[in-house]
Amino acid sequence: MHPNPYDPRSRDDLTDNEKTVLRFMDEVMHGDNLDLLDELVAEDYIQHTPGIGQGRAGVRKYIEEVGHRRPGRHDWRPVQIFSQGDIVILHKISGTHVFADFVRFNAEGKMAEHWDVVQPHPEPGYDPMKPSTENLARFKALFNLD
Repeated sequence: MHPNPYDPRSRDDLTDNEKTVLRFMDEVMHGDNLDLLDELVAEDYIQHTPGIGQGRAGVRKYIEEVGHRRPGRHDWRPVQIFSQGDIVILHKISGTHVFADFVRFNAEGKMAEHWDVVQPHPEPGYDPMKPSTENLARFKALFNLD
């Protein structure tokens, strides 16, 4: 793996909201502590990921029925984290996928709304810090261009 100068786990300047997103990912989504949902996620949580229910209960059901059953779920790596106002963006890799999570926080400091973008790793052994080399074949296939 190439070194990551942006690694959120090595930074000492994270906001409280950034720390909360990392804690949620580490201990709840990729960990085993579902009890933290009540502390970190608002009861009226708004979910924009198609197929996942609303509220804290919807997040809990997804984690119990899908999230905690994913192969390699404990193996994840935060790549970058950003925040502006009440929004945090986390770029991470886990198992066989790349994620961008967008989380809005409420006035009580709880996760209140979530959007994401998920894609399979673009190549075997994917390393998000490795500089790319030009090969437009993947993009031509993605957009059905011959």
